[in-house]
Amino acid sequence: MRFRSSLAAVPLVVALGASGAPGVSAQQPGQHGAVYTPDKLEWKKGPPSLPAGAEFVVIEGDPSKAEFFAMRLRLPDGYRIPPHWHPVHERVTVISGTFHLGQGEKFDAKATQALKAGSYFTMPPEMRHFARAEGETVVQLNSVGPWEIRYVDSTDDPRRSTGR
Repeated sequence: MRFRSSLAAVPLVVALGASGAPGVSAQQPGQHGAVYTPDKLEWKKGPPSLPAGAEFVVIEGDPSKAEFFAMRLRLPDGYRIPPHWHPVHERVTVISGTFHLGQGEKFDAKATQALKAGSYFTMPPEMRHFARAEGETVVQLNSVGPWEIRYVDSTDDPRRSTGR
């Protein structure tokens, strides 16, 4: 995978804007840790910085703050995330389905790597990448906030066209 550090244009910055761990009905972190089971996760539409159709749940931390967080994304079959990058390091685990990951500034479905459940990948800051889901796909993203997604082409930002 190629890392690109220079910027041709400054893309529109979009932040998640979530606070806390919304929608989680689980033991809260404390002296004895925390337990999160799939049946207790309350999925919500969004996040608004991704194209419509995705669902998410923050299971630990607050992605809008400079702290560790864990968030899951549930993507329907055929879902696509246009080329983008993040200003911080990302670590992602495929929980279910197949997550097709590609690298570069143009979406090319043929240039993706199929990552099945159990796969893990890590991306340094500013690495341009894109993805698509095969079958309903759930991924868990772990990082330190604030979480932002910057689209290579600002017209790909879903909040530009929907007002989200």
